[in-house]
Amino acid sequence: MPSPDSLNYCVVRVQTMFKDTDVSKATGFLYSGIVDGKPNLWLITNWHVVTGRNASNPEKILHSQCALPNRLKIELPSSKNFDGTEVSGQLFLHQTFVDIYDGQERARWHQHREKNLVDIAIINLGGSLTDTLKFSDTLVRGINEFTMQADMAIEIGNEVFILGYPLGFSHFINTPIWKRGSIASEPHMETPESKGKIMIDATTRTGMSGSPVIMRAKTHYLSESGDIRSFPNATRFIGVYASRPAPARTSETRGEDNEDGDKWHELGYVFKSGFVNEIIKNGIPGPTFGKEP
Repeated sequence: MPSPDSLNYCVVRVQTMFKDTDVSKATGFLYSGIVDGKPNLWLITNWHVVTGRNASNPEKILHSQCALPNRLKIELPSSKNFDGTEVSGQLFLHQTFVDIYDGQERARWHQHREKNLVDIAIINLGGSLTDTLKFSDTLVRGINEFTMQADMAIEIGNEVFILGYPLGFSHFINTPIWKRGSIASEPHMETPESKGKIMIDATTRTGMSGSPVIMRAKTHYLSESGDIRSFPNATRFIGVYASRPAPARTSETRGEDNEDGDKWHELGYVFKSGFVNEIIKNGIPGPTFGKEP
């Protein structure tokens, strides 16, 4: 029997919370590396997810009653049940909580030096999540361990997949939903307004904020040098899905939504993957809890 795709174990469902109250649904994914000679994992999601504020207009709080999150509930896949038993072909989810502020309300997460202009937030999870739940007890892995074909040519019109949890929904065995889309804007042209974003054409919904966006080729792919290279399931991580553009309010668009709405939209912003390494290496702490950037 074929094994599940390894990328399913890189993506986690995120519930933002204020203390014990649910605030919003989102998606996150893991990124791996070495810190001080030891394996390390980071949780990647959006700036607007952890702050609860509109990244384009931080004065605007996204929650209808102005609640702001101070911790995250995430679900980690495991082959073992809570009592340590395994059931063949079944996936179990272990819930754990991540505080995103310390006792002095200082951010435990990092942002880009351009702050909300890059809608990505990164939380260093270290080598374990809690005193009782270790990474070794789960199936989670960093997405960069499996998206190895970094020379895949990124071109307008290329097919992409957004791996996430629309409205918190997952597949019946608790794996993320793979939404198909395509690159809808020229990925190699930059303007001051683009700020490292590309546009994708894909139907997305609330809850997919923070999803990784990948390219996948089943048998062969076109490299950046123009060569055709044979490689089964070649994969390249290209960015972090962030939000849907807010439409102009006209008679034709009345009722449509933006990033905090609830209707299907066909265009979305993706922040390029290079921002992840930039923030891990040179990011700055996020704002104090409740403060604008």
